[in-house]
Amino acid sequence: MKNKLFSALCLAVVILFCAAIFRTNSPAKTDAARQTGKIYLNEMHRLDSMLVAYPNYFMDSNNAARLRVYTDLARQFKRVELFFLYFYPEKAYETIWQPIQATKQPVGPPLPDNFLIAGPFGIDADSIVVKSSKANRDFEKMFITRAANNFRTTLAETQYEKRISQITDAQIMEAMRLQLFNISSVGLGNGDFQLNPVNLPCVQAEVAVWSKIMRIYLAQLPRSSKKLKTQVEDLLDETEKFFLANTDFDAFDRMELLTNYLNPLSKHLAIVRKTLNIPTENRFAALNPEASGLFDADIFNLSFFMPDSSMTLFEERAELGKILFFDPILSDNNERSCASCHKPEMAFTDGLGKSMSFTLDQLPRNAPTIINSVFQPFQFWDARVNSLEDQADSVIMNPNEMHGTSFEIVAERITASEDYIKLFNTAFPETIKHGIARKHIKSAIASYERTLVGLNSRFDKYMRGEKAAMSIQEINGFNVFMGKGRCGSCHYAPLFNGTLPPHFSISDHRSLGVPVKDTMSKYEIDADVGLQHSKRNPLFKSSFKVPTVRNAAITAPYMHNGIYQTLDQVVNFYNHGAGNKFGFRGLFLSILPDSLNLSATEKKDLISFVHALTDTSGTSARPRHLPEIKGKHAALNDRIIGGKF
Repeated sequence: MKNKLFSALCLAVVILFCAAIFRTNSPAKTDAARQTGKIYLNEMHRLDSMLVAYPNYFMDSNNAARLRVYTDLARQFKRVELFFLYFYPEKAYETIWQPIQATKQPVGPPLPDNFLIAGPFGIDADSIVVKSSKANRDFEKMFITRAANNFRTTLAETQYEKRISQITDAQIMEAMRLQLFNISSVGLGNGDFQLNPVNLPCVQAEVAVWSKIMRIYLAQLPRSSKKLKTQVEDLLDETEKFFLANTDFDAFDRMELLTNYLNPLSKHLAIVRKTLNIPTENRFAALNPEASGLFDADIFNLSFFMPDSSMTLFEERAELGKILFFDPILSDNNERSCASCHKPEMAFTDGLGKSMSFTLDQLPRNAPTIINSVFQPFQFWDARVNSLEDQADSVIMNPNEMHGTSFEIVAERITASEDYIKLFNTAFPETIKHGIARKHIKSAIASYERTLVGLNSRFDKYMRGEKAAMSIQEINGFNVFMGKGRCGSCHYAPLFNGTLPPHFSISDHRSLGVPVKDTMSKYEIDADVGLQHSKRNPLFKSSFKVPTVRNAAITAPYMHNGIYQTLDQVVNFYNHGAGNKFGFRGLFLSILPDSLNLSATEKKDLISFVHALTDTSGTSARPRHLPEIKGKHAALNDRIIGGKF
């Protein structure tokens, strides 16, 4: 009898324990999650209503009315972005927040739907509308109506009401973290809009929704956390006041917003989450789930950017890959290596406008830095491969670069070295039985390249609290970069390349009308068609990947063809509206034709900021020696580390 009673009590305890766990982990069961879900549903319903009404304002109203309604719609899109970008990132990037040229094709001919917001269409000055033809006016109204209807369909297809009814506290916390990162990069850099005036109202709208949700969770804090609650509430109030007091796009101090408000809010969000015992969202992502700041040293989850097979024995493979990177044994004449065009002392570039070919001629393009290339979803200027493994493969086998006859011949030379065999056997145990193959060679090189990370510049140190790390001039330059200069609208922080935060799963490319000569008097566009060839898309003519600005101070010359020798020339090119200034036809140029009107001081400050992004620490060491080769290939032992040319 006692045993039965004891068993029954144990069963009851187990049932109660499981019920408690179920209550804790069940989606949308907490009051905070319910309140947050209600906010999101209301915002989505409001957006849908605005999309229904929006086409009615065109073209029968004046410019002031059109601009006001457009700004309201843009703000509303940003008010729902927090959850939409979290739950549906692929759909968001394919439709609403589609990068100008990252897509494979237009959403709907003849223009992508997101031109409704990013373009934008329909808010021309009254004088232009009056002079426009009936056909143009009809086209604009047709486009606006079509895009608005398509967006409504997109939102409905997500079944957001069902998703939001199941939302958890952990998901809300992660969505808030990612949205704050998105605001700190794409938002402050105006990566979503062609118009500057709409940017700050939209950022303010994003922060307002974020703050509303944060206050819901602050109300859940225990009494023992009263000080924390007060600190965060005060910070939210001060952030709101900052926006109200600063409304000029050009003069807006983005660095102050980041360092005094957004970064501290990000840190406090992590503290609030931990205080409320809300777990991190368990999902495989680009960002470290425990990192509380976009500019933290440990922000990136390196394994996200690797093929699954590369995660095993990574250090051993990287060590082997470093030797292979500098070994001319990979080339046909044993005189060229990866380091021939990517020299560590030059931030893994070569200082040439266009790199030297295998036959001592010019290659078609400039050699970009490899530092931080691990974080790019595609490689090469024309985005023709999606991994560092395929990038290495392509270069080794290219007749104009390393002229590799075959990987089999390379493997034969390598296996003539006992040292190499030991290194491969350690890094790839399967080679003990099956031998060294093509996949092992390129995997090792790619593993080494993934160790080339430079995210500890003076700018990074400043963002982590070292206030003496940057000068006033450099801080002003950051504000120009993210604001008036429009650099941050393509070169997204923190990588300052075309890889889109906060998911870092796609990367943008742009057509700028880069010239064939470094003159602004007689202008001829470079004949290189870029992604048009690799992607077979005519819209991508003369489009190239957005490179990183990190280490740009030491990686001249610039652009895909190395046409500009100095940063001053690059800044002047953009300041004049790039290739748009010359009215090119047949090109889909993804840059505004207007001058930036940067002053001499602003240009100087901007270049100073670029210098603050320099970091090559821990990347410049070459191997001290190369493995010894025996047998019929022993003559290769006189090869030079890094190659002859």
